[in-house]
Amino acid sequence: MKILVTGATGLVGSRFVELYPNPQELLTPDLNVFDLTNPTEYINKHKPNIVVNFAAFTDVSAAEKQRGDKNGSCWQVNVEGTRNLVNASPEGTRLIHISSDMVFSGDSGPYKETDVPESNPDRLTWYGYTKAEAERVVGNRGTIVRIIYPVRAKYDAKLDYLKKPLSLNDQGKLYPLFVDQQINITYIDELCLALQKIINDKLTGIFHVASRDLTTPHELISHYISLARHLSFSAVEGKVDPARYPKYGGLDTEITQEKLGMRFSSWKEIVKKFLSTS
Repeated sequence: MKILVTGATGLVGSRFVELYPNPQELLTPDLNVFDLTNPTEYINKHKPNIVVNFAAFTDVSAAEKQRGDKNGSCWQVNVEGTRNLVNASPEGTRLIHISSDMVFSGDSGPYKETDVPESNPDRLTWYGYTKAEAERVVGNRGTIVRIIYPVRAKYDAKLDYLKKPLSLNDQGKLYPLFVDQQINITYIDELCLALQKIINDKLTGIFHVASRDLTTPHELISHYISLARHLSFSAVEGKVDPARYPKYGGLDTEITQEKLGMRFSSWKEIVKKFLSTS
């Protein structure tokens, strides 16, 4: 078994590499060895049985500045990079593509695995639209795993959805947090377990991996900072701009939990686990 892992040094992919029980099966090439714009040579040489595509342009604010630009790095990585992987992979190669809740507009969430990603770019962020287009590129050719606001302990290269507001609060720079936005979060360790099961059991289709319940950014971050700093804390309240962020978002995980035979943690359980391993 050979498993090619793209984006293996990122927030999510690096944890998958750390937790995967058979590391000898993994191919984790550096960027100077594996080129997402032209992956054919590497794939032909190493012949992976499975490709797990974590590679993505994920800076939502930077992506918005590229709106409409298909030559921009967001489109080239998220859409064309995915297309290149699909085209370069032989028919028998399994493709597992990591996607996002932001393929949905946020008008009527939480969204089920059976809901269809938005096709109108005006109803999505540019990042969300590129991820939706990538899903359409994958189509029935691969398995799609959607996540939302991924968090993990012991990773210093990038601040995640919990660590960034904590850092800003410690600096006295925490922005108002939305009280009217509906979200959940993905505990990356649980995602890795889900991916291992998808790989081992040869599962296909669309999966949602996230906390089994919903919250708001204000409730989540206030709770996290209170526990992390051992004090009673409530952030300044803010209102979401639906043009920039999905308002009624979140991923419904019921179908995925049943298919995988897993029970995902609640968001409060994730915070507790996060703090116990930080």
